[in-house]
Parts: sequence; structure tokens; C-alpha cells
Amino acid sequence: MAKELDASEEDSLALSFGRRLATLREAAGLEGTELGRRVGMSQAHVWRLEAGRAVPNLRTMARLAVALDVTLASLVEEVDCSGVELRNRGYVRRDPLED
Repeated sequence: MAKELDASEEDSLALSFGRRLATLREAAGLEGTELGRRVGMSQAHVWRLEAGRAVPNLRTMARLAVALDVTLASLVEEVDCSGVELRNRGYVRRDPLED
């Protein structure tokens, strides 16, 4: 599963990962549809990842790496993380009875 980003949350890490994914997919000679089929996701979701509109979790990144026949390290090798801020994110505790 990937975290969907809205336009205000678009960030350099997601965009950088998306560019890297697109580069590796193209180098493998795959269309987005074929990569999606191999990984078990829609072509639209592959597009969202490549466009930096969604951030994949570790399991999804591992599946992408296997489908592209690259190591997980290679998948993130050129991803720019210089824009990542080291700060606590806000956390709101929800009452499970309110759902």
C-alpha cells in the first residue's frame, strides 16, 4: 500500500523516487501496465508513484525491485532525500469507539 499525497503534500522525496522508478522501468523496457501487472497494482497506481503523487511502503518497494530485477538498494540508490526534515510529525489519538 502506498500513502497518497494531495497536491499540497507533494515533496521532493516522492518526486525523486518517482523519477528513479520511471528510469528503471524504461531501462527494463517495460510499460507501466506491465510493471503494474507484475507487481499486482494498476497502471494508474504505477503512474501515481512515478509522478510523485504517492509514496510506496517498504513491501511495495521490494515488489517493485523484484519486478524490475534490481536490488532494493538500487531502486532507491539515486533518490534525493536532502529535503527530508527531521522533526516529529503531529499525532492525533483517535478514540476507536468514535469510528
